Formats: sequence, C-alpha cells, structure tokens
Amino acid sequence: MKNPIKRVQSIAKNLFLTALFLAMASTAGAQKKLDLGIIEETVKNEQNYFKQIVEVFQTDDPYIRMDDIALVYYGQAYLPTYNTGKDENVVAMNKYYQEDNYPKMYETANKILKYNPTNLDALFFAYLSAKTIGKEQEEYLSYINKYQNVVRMITEYGDGKSAETAFYIIHPSDQRHVLFALNIENEVSHELDPETLCNIVVVEPTKEFQARRVYFNLSTFLNHAAKK
Repeated sequence: MKNPIKRVQSIAKNLFLTALFLAMASTAGAQKKLDLGIIEETVKNEQNYFKQIVEVFQTDDPYIRMDDIALVYYGQAYLPTYNTGKDENVVAMNKYYQEDNYPKMYETANKILKYNPTNLDALFFAYLSAKTIGKEQEEYLSYINKYQNVVRMITEYGDGKSAETAFYIIHPSDQRHVLFALNIENEVSHELDPETLCNIVVVEPTKEFQARRVYFNLSTFLNHAAKK
C-alpha cells in the first residue's frame, strides 16, 4: 500500500519548504496571540464578514493577513460542518489515492474544499491530482499556495515547544503537515496529556526544530468530539 505521508513530504519539500522555513525563522520568538473567543464571535455574529474573508482566502490574495487565514482555519470549528468523526469524503479521497484514481481524487478533494477550504489533506490532494491530470498550472499552484499559507499560519501562532505555546490545530490529521514543515520524518513516540489536551510527540531534533518534544493543542477537536 502506498504511503501518502511520504509522498506528501517528498513533493512538499520540492515545492515550498525552503521558503516556509525562512518565514518561520523570521517570526521565531514573536508568535502571534490566538484569540479563539473573537474568532467564534466573528463566525457566529458577523457571518457576512466571515464569508468575505473566506472569499479573500480562496482568491489567493497576496496581501492576505495571517490573522485572516487564522479566522478561516479556526473558524471552521464553529460551523455546523465541523466534523470530528470520519469524513466519508476524506476516506474516499485516500482510497482513490491508493488506487491511483486521480480524476476521482480531484473531484473528491474539491468537494471537501467547498465546505472546508482549509482542509490540509484536501488542499494537498487537490494539488497532486490537478497536476497529474493536466489542469492549468495556475489552478494546482493555487491549492499548494493555500496549503502553505495555512501551515505557515499555524507555526506563527505557536512554536510547539510547550503546552503554553503549542501548535494549535483543529484536526489531528493536520499534525503531520506541520511535522513535514519542520522536516520531521519519524516520530519516536507520542502521548495525549489529559490535563492540557496536548498531543506530545517525541521526535529526533532537526535543523528546523531543535527540540525533542513537539506539542499540538487538540482541545477544540477533543472538546467538540466529547459533546457528541
């Protein structure tokens, strides 16, 4: 069975990781403050504004702010479509990858992006399938640009070196994309801290992440799942 994680890492490195490393280095020690309360209020009480920012994200506006990308990404957790279970479309997309069925992968990835435009798995597979089946360069680069922006945003709101400065993600699968950006290929072990709701991943240090533990805050995902 093909390993999509390894494939993602190999392609992603060639595409943009050097630029991403530089961006992360330029913001090191100056993490942005994440205020989920404001994001929730905006999504629920300023729906037109939220939709406008989503549209800006989708158009690949080069001047989009990290705060706006954060609103689009974290805002998904306050929508009725937020899914903490198995998304049937994501399951199907991975199945099509294993089968080398790139037209169906492309179709399914875009179906996911209609209700979750920041889904990192869908953005990557949309890029991979669009390029493979011969879509215009402008289209497939658009997917990977969005992917890069979301990963970069997550790394600007935390450094992953403690529970207090953890990388905050709204779905466990997003963890591997951040690890790729840190050039971390192998996990030694991982465990969930029930007190902080952080997944603590023990890794071999890399040039991009010189620590042995990477902290991912999964509290939004876990609290939402517990309510079901």
